[in-house]
Amino acid sequence: MTSAQNVTGKKSVKVPKRVLTPLERFLLPNPQWQEGYESFSEIFGKPVGWFVLCEEHGKQRLIRLDRKQNCPFFAKSVEHQRECEAFVAKFTDQLSHNVVTSEKLPLFFRCSFGKNCIVFPLRYLGVLKGFLVLDCVKRSEREIRPLIAPFGYFLASQVELAFKNFELNNFYETVHPRALALSTMHSVHRVINSSLRLKELLPRIGRLSAQILKASGCSIMLTDPERQYLNPFFSFGSHPKFVHKQRVRFGRGLEGHIADTGEFCLQNRYIAVPFIEDDVVGVMTLWGKADRQSFTRTDLEILKSLSEQAVVAIKNAQLFERTEELTLGSIKAINELMKRHFGDKQGDIDLIGEMVLAVGKQMELPGSELVHLERAILLLDTGQLAFPEKAWQKKGKLTQKELEEIRSIPIRGANLLRSISSLKPVLPIVMHRHERYDGKGYPQGLKGEEIPLGARIVAVADSFMAMVSKRHYRQQLTIKGALEEILKNKGTQFDPGVVEAFLKVMKDKAIFEKVEICIKNDLNTEKPSTEG
Repeated sequence: MTSAQNVTGKKSVKVPKRVLTPLERFLLPNPQWQEGYESFSEIFGKPVGWFVLCEEHGKQRLIRLDRKQNCPFFAKSVEHQRECEAFVAKFTDQLSHNVVTSEKLPLFFRCSFGKNCIVFPLRYLGVLKGFLVLDCVKRSEREIRPLIAPFGYFLASQVELAFKNFELNNFYETVHPRALALSTMHSVHRVINSSLRLKELLPRIGRLSAQILKASGCSIMLTDPERQYLNPFFSFGSHPKFVHKQRVRFGRGLEGHIADTGEFCLQNRYIAVPFIEDDVVGVMTLWGKADRQSFTRTDLEILKSLSEQAVVAIKNAQLFERTEELTLGSIKAINELMKRHFGDKQGDIDLIGEMVLAVGKQMELPGSELVHLERAILLLDTGQLAFPEKAWQKKGKLTQKELEEIRSIPIRGANLLRSISSLKPVLPIVMHRHERYDGKGYPQGLKGEEIPLGARIVAVADSFMAMVSKRHYRQQLTIKGALEEILKNKGTQFDPGVVEAFLKVMKDKAIFEKVEICIKNDLNTEKPSTEG
């Protein structure tokens, strides 16, 4: 006897699995719907809610939303429950065939058992999809009438959202694999633009790949400069064969073979591709597809498309890190010169830098812009190297010539840095940090958004620190006084958006305490002014 037969020898009839409607799949489990419905239910006196869903061939599906105890008549017996369900089904069936009445919904009525009820339509794109019946409403029509329209809007919006999610889900499940490959490349493109360093880039590539292919683990290895070994850079998940703690020689093991030949590997339980530019740059391996499914040719095509985009990001990140080493070396050399020139009178550069970066993050600047800000802070006063030191030590009023010399410092600083090509993005910040939002600053009198954003951010933080620091030519302000001064000059000297972000940053307890410590440590040794 086979498993397809019952004990009588007859073939058993397999009951097809019931297909859930869009409202069952995407409305009922939605926390927003559940929370909103519960709130309105309390106001209506906790009725028994029914979803009556219209199906094909004129059939209906009843779904009870609340505890049966909410209606004493319904809860009294099984017979009463059947009678109530029959009434709801018959009543809504008649409504669905009566166009005139259904257009007047929502509607108050009394059921056959004397209970107050309300019926709402469930429509999408003008088509009636069913009804929501609230049975045994315990508040009077007069009490709840003002709330009918708000609840109707809430219900309609949730129904529309459920059907749109249903349509999106259908599209996702039926979309051609090539379209998924295109979306993958778009995602990788965003990763390329947002990740500058390998330690940030590789985890994003690995996790993105695993997410798209629904893999439980991923490993990424990169070739060494001599092209003899693969070095492990990133992995998540566990697998004795693919998670390496030490380097792997070319030609050995799966990854070594791929690095040596540039071939792809597709197996049921794992998949691996090389990152290829002119040569193999690295190897990515994924394993453990969800639900024990096998990897497919479609998965390989998607991963190949992803790897082609990822290798560009990897090469850019490697180039960035090599350039950064040279750039930091140049910055270090310039700082040494400034230290010899000014001794310990460079000001609170570290704290200004921390505030500037915090403002940049608050304004959601991309990673590359934050790097430029970080470098610019260390080079703000480079132009002072071309200015006589005696002018900084002068306690009296500056002559017009000396004032013009000081105002030429930003341009001189930019000119000194111009020969270092990797510092080119920093020059606008160094050069324009003394511009004013109203156009009355220097050196070029730029106005509003003509001023580079980095320079606008530095202007606020640098001016704030100058206000709370000791100066021989004016009174030192308290933190509160300096913040009030910054706010007072919003829209004239400072960018309003930057000011708002700066005020939020200054609510950070750690930064506020560092400013307090800085003020306490501001001894009699006076600092050169970097403000305009």
